[in-house]
Amino acid sequence: MSEAAHTTHRRIPLRPLAVIGAWGLVVVAIQLYAWRAQLTPPEVLRQVLQGCRSEPTSPLLFVGVAALSPLLLVPAALLGALGGACFGPAPGIAWTLLGCNGSALLAYGLGRLSRQEHGRLERLGARYGPHLQHRPLLSVIMLRLSFLPYDPINYLVGLLRVPPWPFLLGNTLGSLPGVTIIVLAGSAAGTIGDGGAPPNPAALLGVAGLIAASVALALVLRRRPAGGG
Repeated sequence: MSEAAHTTHRRIPLRPLAVIGAWGLVVVAIQLYAWRAQLTPPEVLRQVLQGCRSEPTSPLLFVGVAALSPLLLVPAALLGALGGACFGPAPGIAWTLLGCNGSALLAYGLGRLSRQEHGRLERLGARYGPHLQHRPLLSVIMLRLSFLPYDPINYLVGLLRVPPWPFLLGNTLGSLPGVTIIVLAGSAAGTIGDGGAPPNPAALLGVAGLIAASVALALVLRRRPAGGG
């Protein structure tokens, strides 16, 4: 029993705890800065957005953080919204897609270096593996539009030795609807936060329609047989 307990103790994941602790320190540092500068949270956020827009290197920093998001435990949706708020609709979509592909390549590369699939990956491999290997481009697009877990799918695609170019193209095309929705929402929130005019109601209806269409398509794709064309 003591040996099993010792083995369990050795398997405690220290990396996620270290990353969470580092993010906790970042939050504390921001709180201290706001307290010393006597700024409210909206004012701090406004300063961050203004810094992103005025600093020439901020897009590169954003893409770097997005590419490392699987290691930094940063939610992709949060990054997309931040990209929209900082850079606006069109540049935000471009930078977010670039970071999204960097993140996908990281998990894909880890999968190619691995030799094991276990647990959920084993089930996903049994369901989608043959189709991914025979029609990689369409399969990656389908999986992206199905809103399946992002990093495990990237890891699985690498594990199956799918060629990188069909994977990257499929990842870009399949991620585009979701990225567009999140970036547009972030851009609208950033405009309101800056005291600008609220978004056009027609644009909001368009985003809502795109969300509804994406959800409907995801439900249809998830109900299709795994080997379906």
